[in-house]
Amino acid sequence: MKTLAERLYEMVEFSLGCTEPAAIAFNTAHLSKYLEGAESIEIEIDRMTFKNAFNAGIPNSKGLTGTKWAALLGYLISDTSKGLEIFQLLNDEILKKAVSSNIKIKINVVEKKHLYIKSSAKKANQTAEVVSLKTHTGISRITKNGKVIFYKKPEEEEEVEFDKAYYNPNIWEDLIDELYLNQSLRDRFKKAIEINMKAMEFGKRYSDEGLGVFGAVYARMGGDNIEVASCAGSGNKGLTATIPVVGYAKTIQAQEEETLKAVMMSCLITSLITSKFGFVSSTCGVVHAASVGLIAGILYLKKRLDLFDTIYKIYIEGVGGVFCDGAKRGCAMKALSSAKMALESIKLGEEGVKIGFEDGFLGKDFLDTLENLMKYDPYFKLFDRETIEILKKKEKN
Repeated sequence: MKTLAERLYEMVEFSLGCTEPAAIAFNTAHLSKYLEGAESIEIEIDRMTFKNAFNAGIPNSKGLTGTKWAALLGYLISDTSKGLEIFQLLNDEILKKAVSSNIKIKINVVEKKHLYIKSSAKKANQTAEVVSLKTHTGISRITKNGKVIFYKKPEEEEEVEFDKAYYNPNIWEDLIDELYLNQSLRDRFKKAIEINMKAMEFGKRYSDEGLGVFGAVYARMGGDNIEVASCAGSGNKGLTATIPVVGYAKTIQAQEEETLKAVMMSCLITSLITSKFGFVSSTCGVVHAASVGLIAGILYLKKRLDLFDTIYKIYIEGVGGVFCDGAKRGCAMKALSSAKMALESIKLGEEGVKIGFEDGFLGKDFLDTLENLMKYDPYFKLFDRETIEILKKKEKN
């Protein structure tokens, strides 16, 4: 069984561009290793991943966007060494091949509970198939001419789950002190902070407002060539859980250790929430997870984690129910709105404002409220179906 430090380490990844197009490209890059010169490629993809990739920009592609281009470019790159930073390998030669390619790409949206990408290639009487399951780089099966040549056991494919004890704010400070002792985890978060603050600086060309989050998310979703550190499967969550926390730490002149611990706290809480809703979900992860992590990170710096439950209720009562309509530049507005609401909620909580658990979906504590929110998930999936229909109509135009 993995330790909490090992699990949190896995929650931080480094990617170039939106995570879902990168995951698709990572999958088809594997495909090309087993069948070159394909005549056609068919992709089966869960609806949540489809909507997130539909209009997301692809770095180094000179403006290309979306699922089909991600699949084709990944196949032509044919190199999986960069993981979710696969588009670092995209160059003019590959772009020319893609634009002139005769490979037929077909996309089928399928109903799956978790992230699911299956790519199939055909060439004469040869076939190959690659399946990604539950996580963006989680290759679970590879088949060549009907023969399984790689398979990962189902129990190894489960999304990360956390013990219920970790949802208790009273133990978070001690948890972070313990996690901080892990050198590899400290190094991971130092790199994450450095990368995301560089993304913030890059994003200022679009906007110098919005806590530094807006410009970074806007640039990333547009396909600009910037690296980001993701948290719990999302670069936008990583940016939102990091940038405002580091910004606040600078205003109070916090020491490097305290800043690092606060960002660890932010990502831990983001990960706890994400593990409930899934890495790719019907609800907006920036709103429901990352900005809650932001709250925890800043309260850690203020030494007021005792206010977390109170402030979480204020925050989630104001923003709960925001559904995800896909990854695109408009996500920058969700990141901006939720981050601002998080800071306003901290201010209100410190001023003594309280909202009772009798209100709406609020629970007695953090975990109780999360479990109440999860009861809405089947209904949010109905939003997904309508979003897919809207996107499919756009695809035809």
